[in-house]
Amino acid sequence: MKEIDRMLKVLNKPAIKTIKSVDGDIIDCVDIYKQPAFDHPLLYNHTIQMRPSAYPKGVEAETTHAVVTTNEDKYFGGRADVHVWNPRVYGENEFSLAQIWILSQDRAHTLEAGWMSDEYRTTGCYNLECSGFVQVNSEYVIGGAIGPVSVYGGHQFYLTFSIFQDVENGNWWLQQQNSLIGYWPGSLDPKFAGGADIVEYGGEIVNGGVAFGTGGPHTSTEMGSGHFPGEGEGKAAAFSNLQVMDKDKSGYKSPQDVTPYVGMPYCYDLSLMKTTSNWGVFFFYGGPGRNQDCP
Repeated sequence: MKEIDRMLKVLNKPAIKTIKSVDGDIIDCVDIYKQPAFDHPLLYNHTIQMRPSAYPKGVEAETTHAVVTTNEDKYFGGRADVHVWNPRVYGENEFSLAQIWILSQDRAHTLEAGWMSDEYRTTGCYNLECSGFVQVNSEYVIGGAIGPVSVYGGHQFYLTFSIFQDVENGNWWLQQQNSLIGYWPGSLDPKFAGGADIVEYGGEIVNGGVAFGTGGPHTSTEMGSGHFPGEGEGKAAAFSNLQVMDKDKSGYKSPQDVTPYVGMPYCYDLSLMKTTSNWGVFFFYGGPGRNQDCP
């Protein structure tokens, strides 16, 4: 039934134009008011907001920032320089990602943005497969291929992701580099009306073959560059310029208190670094998965 419902939604939204990208993706262009966001019952009569009613101070600046896990009060934005890699993914039900999370205290409510190697196949809906996110920029393909990517010991590339709340109406905007992509309408989740409780950045993998703690072999799906953080710049993956917007809403600033968390340090690790002039507050993270210390 779910597959039938999905196909009916596609049939009821014929593409105005279909494009095949250079990397082989098939992109269907539809009327902006027929995008998947408006499948959500709370958005049937929604009027699209093309730009935020107000920008937080510094949101359009060239400098970019991020965080690990915050321990302060309420947050109204966060951003990061997320270094881009192409980690090897072992199984068809697995993925490896690097992203920003905007979270409620119970972690049941979340806004997320970043890059992913492989895709979520059985663990929910992402990109535009979920209704609710309103895209206003047609130059970006959400869920499309990203390039170039960083090279071990060579050129390094990063994308800047920002998520911030429009203080006038409560919508949460997604920005990449200096381009506004779209927003999550504030009406979808009143939990975030007064700000978020946690801003978090980092890597995540799914071990699809064997559940954690069962004694079976760990997946060899890589996180980040597939190398441990101790290898440092140019070899380990990184998040740089960690920054948040707190309750005074006056603009982005470096977080005063962050806590690194690592679930399985022998498989993947994280090393929080001190502030530098070029990278601000930053950290290296990642690992190869299965190895002699992570059997």
